[in-house]
Amino acid sequence: MRDKSQRLRGLQEFSYRAARLLAGPYFTWRFGAWIDQQPDLAPPYVVVANHVTELDFYFTGMLFRTPMGFVVGRGLLQNPWLNRLLVTGFGCIGKQKGATDAQTTLSMLRRLRQGRNVCLFVEGNTTFDGRTGPFNQASGGVLKAMGAGLVTCRIEGGYFALPRWGRGIRRGRTAIRVVNTYSKEQLAGMTSEALNRQLAQDLFEDAYARQQAAPVAYRGKRKAEGLEHALYQCPVCQGFNSLRGSGDSLECLECGTTALYTEFGMLEGGFPLTSILEWTTWQKEQMAARFRDDPAQTLAQDPGQQLFIQQEDGSLRLLDEGVMRMSGLALTLGSFETPLEKISGLEIYRKNILQFTLRDGRHLQTGSLPGFNALKYRDLYDITKGKDV
Repeated sequence: MRDKSQRLRGLQEFSYRAARLLAGPYFTWRFGAWIDQQPDLAPPYVVVANHVTELDFYFTGMLFRTPMGFVVGRGLLQNPWLNRLLVTGFGCIGKQKGATDAQTTLSMLRRLRQGRNVCLFVEGNTTFDGRTGPFNQASGGVLKAMGAGLVTCRIEGGYFALPRWGRGIRRGRTAIRVVNTYSKEQLAGMTSEALNRQLAQDLFEDAYARQQAAPVAYRGKRKAEGLEHALYQCPVCQGFNSLRGSGDSLECLECGTTALYTEFGMLEGGFPLTSILEWTTWQKEQMAARFRDDPAQTLAQDPGQQLFIQQEDGSLRLLDEGVMRMSGLALTLGSFETPLEKISGLEIYRKNILQFTLRDGRHLQTGSLPGFNALKYRDLYDITKGKDV
């Protein structure tokens, strides 16, 4: 048994080093990346970074020569081949989005006790607007319980190079920096609340503030495509689900207003809002105002949606399909209905797949359909929970 474990560890560490050697130079060139130096901290330790792109494992992987296991969303592991590659080949640890996952914590602890490092993106989701998002306030306590060191890192410029809502990498300038290192003794002397405050400070990044201070052009093709995954309400006609990105342009299909998405990440044209951050902040405020006016009204709606339930083996089974609606009180899709109070966590996988966990332990998710905006549902859920209102 021990020999098998040693062989598996050898395979995973070989895979890590090989991927770093073979893929690292290409992505370093493609992102125009600057990589900081690995800190001088004795393993085992947990690496925590802000979550900006689906390729953040590249940034942390290039910074740390010492092999480590990544905590990844279980949505990535639904494909059996990808599951085998990531879990067996690279030692990744699965985590259910939108849920507190004790098994993930135990897997991290087991890895660290073997003297191996772990990488965790505590936000659990990449950013739609360029700012570091909130993270579970249990994180500080979990990291203290690991009995290991901690390294915090910040990824800069990644939002404009590979925006969550967009397609393809844009050439510009990115960086990953070591912000702080903490020994296990230092963590033991901190309260969970103090560590949470330190994490929030270390990981915070505002892409638009950085761009305003030192503008960088991010060049690419079809720069506006996918903006409908981030923007769901038109500030001109107030219409919902009418925005579409095509090529380098954004258009409202209801009122015809258009804008150009520039190489600097700004919108130039007929819309009064000129940055994605400004727009996403505004539309969430509008959603919050409607919620306060009448929580029982339908606040988000999309026809032709699909709902899947995750089975014990991780595969998905179609549960229902039809119109999806959400008020400040309940979520329905076809004949399926649940009060929001019975949802213990709701998040977005990839660009537009909603994943949510019910308090009875069931994990459900919607299908991935073109043009669907999942962000308005997450915004509404957060508003009902009193987050960022």
